[in-house]
Amino acid sequence: MKSIGMLSMVALFALVMEGSASTLASTFGEEDEGWGGEGGGHMTWQRFGGDPGGFLEGEGDDGWSYRSPGSWSGDWSRYVGGVLSFDLRLIASGGSGPEGMKVRIHSSDGTVLSASSPPPERCWERREVVLNATNFAVPEADFRRTMRYVDGISIGVFDAGKASTLGLDDVVVAPPSGLDLATNFDDGDGEWRPEGDVSISWVEGGGNGGGFLSGRDLGDGSTWYFASPRSWSGDWTPYVGGSLTFDLKVFDSGKGKAYEADLVKIFGSDGSEVTIPPSPSGMTPEGGWTHHRFDLTPAAFGTTDEAFSRVMRSVDRVVIRGEYSDRGDLEGIDNVLVSLPVATDLVSTFDLGDEGWREGRDVALSWRESGGDPGGYLRGEDQGSGQTWYYVSPPSWSGDWTGYIGGTLSFEIVEIESGNGSSTFGDVVRIYGRDGSYLSWSSDPPGKAWTRRQVSLVPSSFKEGGRGFEEVMKDVSEVWIRGEYSNMRDVGGLDNVMVTLGPGG
Repeated sequence: MKSIGMLSMVALFALVMEGSASTLASTFGEEDEGWGGEGGGHMTWQRFGGDPGGFLEGEGDDGWSYRSPGSWSGDWSRYVGGVLSFDLRLIASGGSGPEGMKVRIHSSDGTVLSASSPPPERCWERREVVLNATNFAVPEADFRRTMRYVDGISIGVFDAGKASTLGLDDVVVAPPSGLDLATNFDDGDGEWRPEGDVSISWVEGGGNGGGFLSGRDLGDGSTWYFASPRSWSGDWTPYVGGSLTFDLKVFDSGKGKAYEADLVKIFGSDGSEVTIPPSPSGMTPEGGWTHHRFDLTPAAFGTTDEAFSRVMRSVDRVVIRGEYSDRGDLEGIDNVLVSLPVATDLVSTFDLGDEGWREGRDVALSWRESGGDPGGYLRGEDQGSGQTWYYVSPPSWSGDWTGYIGGTLSFEIVEIESGNGSSTFGDVVRIYGRDGSYLSWSSDPPGKAWTRRQVSLVPSSFKEGGRGFEEVMKDVSEVWIRGEYSNMRDVGGLDNVMVTLGPGG
């Protein structure tokens, strides 16, 4: 594998996990990897001359770009705040060369966001673009909406009229640096250890990308496991809600029969453990490298919240089953990743539906495909019982909101019809705790055009009804956003609701 730099602890991965990539990477070591050209650019893969090894060569004379493969499309929420990096070189030019480059993010709805990058040099140089709203010069809500529905990216020349030939290499899209634990076995055994009757060794090639760790059964009859390095021990509480993923392969079953045993065990420092038991269909990793994923939740491990928390507060090691045959066998493991929970910001743009939002009191809600700011929005029509009506957040938004303290709650509202009534005032936002306590915030009524509202999630912003600010935020049940601002039957709209993490999140 080519060296592409440590942008995060997992930047050497090109591992796709259940439709969500930990890191996207194209090194062009063996082929063009599905990249193409647009805007008149012509692309060819070159075996030698890259940074190092192979690279993608493009040429054109009228504002052309490299375009990412279709496999890179999807939900990029994980990459918000991360880094897009690539190596670039000016090979030939009709004149002084391009005056600049642009990186574009294409959305499936046709939206295109653009950020500038310095012009290429005659030698290979690294370029990095942080994936945030500021660099792409759009509001935060618009940026996050685009990142949820990415169709691809393009990297290219934006000054038309000059013929140029450029080289592109080592394109990486990495999530924000975090505490993910990762071993890809490309440079060694990662200090993984044997557990049970097994001898393990690192193999330089033949893995699911680069090297892997091999385990050979020693034949005493017990089930053997690959055990995590000692550096992985400690408090795993941040990983609760995340996932454990890895690749397995049977190289030689010894012509034995499959049998049942625990697939994954996590041991606490006090000797307690939680396990993933055998599935009814088994998990024999035959037929090449197979990818496996387990959620780090009590339900996935078939245990109680208390027992799971006890182990995760002080993890000694995690072991992954390597033996799947009752005879002497040989297996391999690769690309082990323990990842944090993904996409903790809460966002509803209503571009594809109502996203689970509900009625609060006498209102009928409906999703409208257009008319929002922009795209779809949530429409509320007063049913006339005299109660003040609200938009209510989906159940998936409930839970511990302490990570959002110091962040913001923002949204856009509009009064579509007032029924010729007078304006009414009162709580615009209510954040409810599980016991019925709530925090309330007020502002002026909206106008006939989309109006943005934003409140800082700090104690001084709210009035308390019942328990205090921090107690409510520890166990939020739902958010109510006021839709009624007239004392007659009215119609309103809601769009672009977002709750962002605070500094401690």
